[in-house]
Amino acid sequence: MNRHIRNIAILLLAAYPIVAPAADNGYLTNLPTGDRWLAHLNNDLLPFWTMPSALGNPLGSFPSTRCDDGSLLDFNNPCAPIAGDAYLMTPDQYLVPLSRQTYGYGVAYQLTGNTVYLDYMKAGVAYIRQYCIDPAGGMFEQLDLTTGLWGPNILYRDPQQLGYGLLGMAFYYYLTRDDTVLQDILTIKNYIFNSYYNASLGANQWLLANNSGTLADSKQLVADLDQMNTYLVLLTPTLSEPYQTQWKQTLTMDAQSILGTYYSPEDNLFFLQADTPQEMDINYTGVDVGHSSKALWMLRWTGLLTGDQGLVGFAEANARRLLDRAYMPETDGSGSWAQGVLQGGAQDQDKTWWVYAELDQLSGTLALSDVAAGRYLPQTTAYWFNYFVDHQYGEVWNGLNYPANTPQKSYPKAWQWKNAYHDFEHTLVGYITSQWLLGQPVTLHYAFTNPVDQATIHPYYFSSTIDSLTTTHDSLGNSYQTVTFHPVNVGSAPPVVATSAASFLTGPIAVGSLAALWGTGLPSGPVAVADANSVSRLAQVFYTSPTQINFQIPTGTAPGPATITVASLDGISASASASVQIASVSPGIFQLNGAALAAAEVVRVMADQSQTIGPVYQLDASNNVTPLPIGVDPANGAVYLSVFGTGFQNAQSVAVTVGGQPVPVLWSGAPGTFPGLDQINVGPLPPSLARRGRVNIILTADGQTANPVEIYIQ
Repeated sequence: MNRHIRNIAILLLAAYPIVAPAADNGYLTNLPTGDRWLAHLNNDLLPFWTMPSALGNPLGSFPSTRCDDGSLLDFNNPCAPIAGDAYLMTPDQYLVPLSRQTYGYGVAYQLTGNTVYLDYMKAGVAYIRQYCIDPAGGMFEQLDLTTGLWGPNILYRDPQQLGYGLLGMAFYYYLTRDDTVLQDILTIKNYIFNSYYNASLGANQWLLANNSGTLADSKQLVADLDQMNTYLVLLTPTLSEPYQTQWKQTLTMDAQSILGTYYSPEDNLFFLQADTPQEMDINYTGVDVGHSSKALWMLRWTGLLTGDQGLVGFAEANARRLLDRAYMPETDGSGSWAQGVLQGGAQDQDKTWWVYAELDQLSGTLALSDVAAGRYLPQTTAYWFNYFVDHQYGEVWNGLNYPANTPQKSYPKAWQWKNAYHDFEHTLVGYITSQWLLGQPVTLHYAFTNPVDQATIHPYYFSSTIDSLTTTHDSLGNSYQTVTFHPVNVGSAPPVVATSAASFLTGPIAVGSLAALWGTGLPSGPVAVADANSVSRLAQVFYTSPTQINFQIPTGTAPGPATITVASLDGISASASASVQIASVSPGIFQLNGAALAAAEVVRVMADQSQTIGPVYQLDASNNVTPLPIGVDPANGAVYLSVFGTGFQNAQSVAVTVGGQPVPVLWSGAPGTFPGLDQINVGPLPPSLARRGRVNIILTADGQTANPVEIYIQ
């Protein structure tokens, strides 16, 4: 290993920690209660969606576009802002709003127990199953109301709309466990991934054939991400085998696609498209923070479902960073979320309804395990209730202009991409998280058609024990369940935190790996690790300061819960300790700078088998570490990488992708040059990476994902 790289990786570890702020639960007294969220549903949202014009003719054929007062669109006398907009005036009924509105009625039933909403949902599901499922594969995405023909051509349908086509049916199955609906979901899910997943891209492609300038193999984030949030994450824990294992494998593949292709470690943002380097560069391309929020939320759930604690730690740590970046405090103590990051890096301070909802949901979810993560919610939810809601006709506006906080009315409140989904999910998640943060149980309603294993009954994406389950029947013999879920134990960040010394992420730390303690006023005495067998071992310490200590988890430490203790030198002053989970494998990759440049070396092998070794970095005029572009032209030799990290030397199975593409692993283990240091050799890098610019390295060891790092390909 290059000595310069080793010194940077080991000695400059303190530069970019990702640790949670100190616990702060004082805001909970101003948090909206569960009752406030139910009032929002009943008084602000449902009036717009229960007027006769919303229900369709026949019931379930929900209209895609309506006027802001809730009335149906009259094509001969269109209302503002639909009038004059060729797209909004297109006489089509769309799959996405059909499915989203169906979902909305399901949420209304789950929160209220009013079976009228369940009937509306059933009608929506029946309509989708009868008319929108294409016998040739997948689903139709739109109906031409003039000709009565469904389309488009099967080659020109995209996986985002197909995923949303499953949303309503997926939530219906979650509520009812209707196996006939599940069979349709399973068939369409398999169609999506069998048809669109492109191994050479490492992601789902956008279309099945080029169409009017849109390339079939275009890489778009929502092709992968919107499979997670529409059906995969919700239904995976409800499925029997072999489907549950198969869906977990799909989730893992999808997570690797999203991380490897669309995430920028330097910016901590997920970009929407990855066909050119400029589309992944904030200096050229602005991006909303809603997709980043959703991606981190979904990656967290995926990690929990698949047991990938590395993925959970990555998502939680970087979600806190995203929330801090998106929050906009005001001098009067109020605050709100920004909607994105503009080209060049400045905040985009206007508001978009779905982006705003995603950030609230992410914040509330994180607060259940780290209460401080919810500290912005009193301000952001107050802003939502005050400004987003149309208090005259109901529903919420598409967006708001900042700082005037006036509604944006360039689109109506109901159109192809805005029909009940985001604001109803916002209400459901707001109710669940507020109840639990305030120490109250959560009561939800289901309609299981047959007895269900209670272990598979979940409050949406969340988990909790069931306090009570009551079943009632109507005169037709239909069953309805009211389930009360016990409040979860709300966590908080401890004063002293242990992380991997490579990734700086909390979570399990591997035996024998390099670790770091973070705190204030840390003592400088010996460090001991007491394992699950109550055996205490002294750790080798490499660096000590009042805020950070770098050390190695001793060889022989048993997997399981452990306590790390730092004694004072004088034996009199207070010691410091941190609780941690020890694992056999928990990978992390060292970073050479704050932009997550990988600690790695380039090995170039010529046709005559001669080798040259070079760096992935260079120093600029100010001695800052910056990427050194790597050429992958086969004429200049095959390119291999040696990547340095910690926590994976005991792994039985290691896989690596570079730029989303799988790369062969040649060797993985401990090189013996520094205690706790691990190395993995991969290659050759595929020539198809040429001109990609920044690309991510994603390492997975025994099912645990390491922190994403970058290299630069010229």
